[in-house]
Amino acid sequence: MATLEIWYDQKPDNDYGPGDPAIIVTTHEELTAFIDRVSERSGAQPCPSVVEVSIAEDPYGFPTINAGIGSDRGYVRVSGADELRATPGSPDATGERVYDFQGHETLVAASCEVPLATVRVVLAAYLDHGGLIPADFPHLAPVS
Repeated sequence: MATLEIWYDQKPDNDYGPGDPAIIVTTHEELTAFIDRVSERSGAQPCPSVVEVSIAEDPYGFPTINAGIGSDRGYVRVSGADELRATPGSPDATGERVYDFQGHETLVAASCEVPLATVRVVLAAYLDHGGLIPADFPHLAPVS
């Protein structure tokens, strides 16, 4: 297991001024509580939020994750040095969905959206596998 460093718009608790910390997650319970909090807040916003997740001990030595967390749907995108993987949603989905990353519009392919339960599974795997989700993990597919 790893310690996750998560960047998310923590206002009013955090104004992202100099020295503001990231959110640190070390257990499944903390991860669940965090996802629940973001999901609840996303439900009250015009579009769902995006969080950035890395390994706290070595944020540049492991793949990083961008995860969209809405009230019932989201996506995960894993960016590594050698590959890019994302959640494979419906292949029939077309267009893009709008997500919010720290006050900035982020467009995500609709075909990457999955149920929030899948987002939870992928983020838990990142925690469990120390930032190296196995290549054959069933909820991620290569992005071309």
